Amino acid sequence: MSWSGTVTCSHCYNRGHNKRKCPTLTESILDNYSEWARSAEKFRAEGNEVQADYHEGRAERSRTEYIKRTKIDPATGEKVKNKTAKAERMKNVTCGYCQQPGHTRRVCEAVKADYQVYLVETRQLRENVLAKVRESGIGAGSMVVFPAYGYNADNEWGSWTKLNYITTYRWDSVDAHNRSLGVRYVSHKNIHRMRDPYYVESIYFDSLLERMKEAPEDAPAPSLAGSINPPDGWLDGGRSLKEAFPTTGNRSNKERPYEYRWPSDSKQEVIRSLGLEEHYPNVDRS
Repeated sequence: MSWSGTVTCSHCYNRGHNKRKCPTLTESILDNYSEWARSAEKFRAEGNEVQADYHEGRAERSRTEYIKRTKIDPATGEKVKNKTAKAERMKNVTCGYCQQPGHTRRVCEAVKADYQVYLVETRQLRENVLAKVRESGIGAGSMVVFPAYGYNADNEWGSWTKLNYITTYRWDSVDAHNRSLGVRYVSHKNIHRMRDPYYVESIYFDSLLERMKEAPEDAPAPSLAGSINPPDGWLDGGRSLKEAFPTTGNRSNKERPYEYRWPSDSKQEVIRSLGLEEHYPNVDRS
């Protein structure tokens, strides 16, 4: 908009309208449609299907753009309803998630199906993880021993046995997209500093069990916690749809993950149990 308050078109540079309402551009789009359509017919009559398809595709793009601007179909000269016009526009839309034409990610049935599969797999995984933790008996408040590497109390470098206090389990770290349970701990000497992030260390639960096996035979046995309970609703929880299947980042981050396009045997079982085979063309239906 100019200083005088009059709109200036960015296409024809005339005042009184913008590019969206520019009659010159609208007429140009109509001319393009007519030229591409005539070329398509000409090549089709000559038997040149490749060129005919290309020109027909360009004509369709111009037709869709003209309908969007005028609500008139240049192929028939008739006015089209808003619903019809939207359907024509959607033909040129490609979903950013499944890469299929005709819809956007907001209404994509594939991402909705993938999220259902994700929730079922997350519950299955969390059930297994919880059973494993409870079997170990190690919970928040347990004292465990495993080798550490660095300077010991005598300021000598090497491997030495370290007594540690388990502070918390990072229960929410476990889902179908991250199968490792995080554990936070501090050295027994720093228990009084456990609220200071500087002294808190992290390890995955499976790695913790392996490290504990490396402890000397004469090392103290772990002191086990009385109960191990994740937060309420944890088994049936998981990330939100947008967290599990991000809508931000580069294209590869936003597209449908490989493991859902080409599901493994175990994922295929979940898909079949939910009756979602129609959304997975690569699922074995035999």
